[in-house]
Amino acid sequence: MPILKPLHHSIKSYIHIFLVGILVGCICRLLDYCPADTLWSFSSPQTLLGFWIITNTIIVLLSTSNICAGISSFLYMFGMTLSFYGLKAILEMFTPGFSEPFRTSLFVMFTLLSIPCGIAAFILYYWNREHRFNSVLYALPVGALFAEAITIFIYFLEHHTFLFQLLMDIIGAIVFLFMFYKRVKSKALYLTALLISSAVFYFVLYGLPQGKLFPIYIVGACLSFVLLIFVVSKKDR
Repeated sequence: MPILKPLHHSIKSYIHIFLVGILVGCICRLLDYCPADTLWSFSSPQTLLGFWIITNTIIVLLSTSNICAGISSFLYMFGMTLSFYGLKAILEMFTPGFSEPFRTSLFVMFTLLSIPCGIAAFILYYWNREHRFNSVLYALPVGALFAEAITIFIYFLEHHTFLFQLLMDIIGAIVFLFMFYKRVKSKALYLTALLISSAVFYFVLYGLPQGKLFPIYIVGACLSFVLLIFVVSKKDR
């Protein structure tokens, strides 16, 4: 059964997805004030990659073109960032309990991260083309979700928290796993790429210490984008 795709390359559609991002950002901002050290840890689910991966994958699935997917993803992420930090500033003006300093650096960083999210969505939409390499594209978000789920599961066993984020990643990974398995051109390539991408995402994003090695993450992400573009363009020639 084909998925209804309400996102189009039109101003009206882009306004709608931007407003959705605004709404999601406000919800995440309010959840951010929930206690972070509880079993479920509802505070800031968007601080982990799983939330971004799931929502942006849904945007790609609901888009009608790669341009639509890229712009919609960018506007969604930018709208969420804008409302997340904008609502924080508003709450600080009227509510003494929200008197934390405004983190301009984080606002700028997440705003800039909206750009690679849009690029990733633009590239992932090519999984709709009938060639074997769509199996690799389908495997990427699933592999990333499994990698984060493994990381959160280990953290959960030690600290007994982040259960909500853990279940979100597991459910998202399983749903996308079987959904994409039915669509891929090569199931063997899909499962192989899934295992490889899970290992790569785990060791690059979670298996290495942070700090001085952070540039490695950025370079690795950029090289991944370049590789995907090369594979797709070479196949279409």
